Amino acid sequence: MCAMTTLGDLEKARRKNDLKTALARIGRKYLVMSGKGGVGKTTVAVNLAAALASGGARVGLLDIDLHGPSVATALGLTEALKTDGDDKLIPALSECGLKVVTIQGLLTGRDEAVIWRGPKKVNAIKQFFSEVAWGELDYLIIDSPPGTGDEPMTALQTMPDLRPLMVTSGHRLSINDVAKAFSFLRTMERPAFGLVDNQSWYVCPRCEEETDIYDRQAAEKLAARENVPLLATLPMDLAAARSAEEGRPLTWSAPDHPFSRKVFDLAKRI
Repeated sequence: MCAMTTLGDLEKARRKNDLKTALARIGRKYLVMSGKGGVGKTTVAVNLAAALASGGARVGLLDIDLHGPSVATALGLTEALKTDGDDKLIPALSECGLKVVTIQGLLTGRDEAVIWRGPKKVNAIKQFFSEVAWGELDYLIIDSPPGTGDEPMTALQTMPDLRPLMVTSGHRLSINDVAKAFSFLRTMERPAFGLVDNQSWYVCPRCEEETDIYDRQAAEKLAARENVPLLATLPMDLAAARSAEEGRPLTWSAPDHPFSRKVFDLAKRI
């Protein structure tokens, strides 16, 4: 007896085909991860995407942090996302043609909470990949929430060519947690593309003296232990923090700033 094809089966097949078509139009894909919050992961993701876009690349920036999205704030984006004639989401357009999608663009207010369990989050993230009018992209930078939960797992399972880019600081707690994130990648049989050491030292805005905050060698030792390249070492810089609050990445507002130059060097390495 032949199995009957249901409307549900047809819908799953359509979504699978839409996802395959969408991903085929995107070049390099990077998942910006961290084992712990508070290490400046979003600052790295936003400035990296901005640096790539300012160099003329076609870049998309996707925020899959559903419970604490901050990409929109870092880029000064306030308008709601719209859909096109095919009911696909149209990414918000920032400077240099940077295309941005975040759950914040679908919420009614800045303080509205997203209270979703696993399956709903998984479906939402898959829709961000397949039901968004990304068009042709050279790069897609994905900002993931800290840890090893549904969001990074779904992204890695959905994109076979996704390259994990780990962000840490030299703080012992961060080093310990990012080591667990590396273990998570090994379990999923997905090698990390590289490690970024953020907030490694502090630059005095008056005298420009550098002061170590954490052990500068901690991330270097971790990278060697995990056999991944240490792609960048970035300072904790007041200008970078203020630029995020003002909604304009430092790589745009001050491209010659020492922090920006290091991010541009990181962009060249990926």
